[in-house]
Amino acid sequence: MTGTRIGRPRSEATRLAILEAAAALTTELGYDHVTIDAIASRAGAGKQTIYRWWSAKSMVVADAVIEGLLRLPALDLPDTGDLGDDLKAWSATSAVKMNDSRFLQVVRALVTAATGPEQDASRLYEHIMRPTYESLVARLRQGQDAGQLSPAVSPESVADALLGTLLFRTLARLPMPETMAGIIDALLAPTAPPSSS
Repeated sequence: MTGTRIGRPRSEATRLAILEAAAALTTELGYDHVTIDAIASRAGAGKQTIYRWWSAKSMVVADAVIEGLLRLPALDLPDTGDLGDDLKAWSATSAVKMNDSRFLQVVRALVTAATGPEQDASRLYEHIMRPTYESLVARLRQGQDAGQLSPAVSPESVADALLGTLLFRTLARLPMPETMAGIIDALLAPTAPPSSS
């Protein structure tokens, strides 16, 4: 990623070859089994060239994702008109996708990459998380307009809570759908009117 490269790339072809090699090896072997040596060998590049441009394997893989060479599962939100059902279906489907062995280690690598320089974290957010976040906020606002979410509740805060829970429980390998369903029920529970006695 730009914030982790030391010096400027001398060859765009070499940079792309490295990213393509990282993507291919991650798909074939799984992230845990990919090494910088293997990436260098597959790309026909020197190991030191990689370390000059990226500080760690996680940064190379993060750039491969950002460049669209390594794809994560889409976390598309359904719209059946029932916000609660849609969010529960989304959380259950997202849990299955995120815990797929082909993607789980890549997700962990991206989290590692996001702990680096602020500009790298921002770039990862813009390319990977922001589209899902904005789609979720838009669906929540739509549900709010339909009276399915209290106007006192911030759609942005709900989106933060749901995505944060999804990511945390994925990284910790904890059960997901029941927990997410409970959060959704709590968020969408109607506020009882004050009793008139």
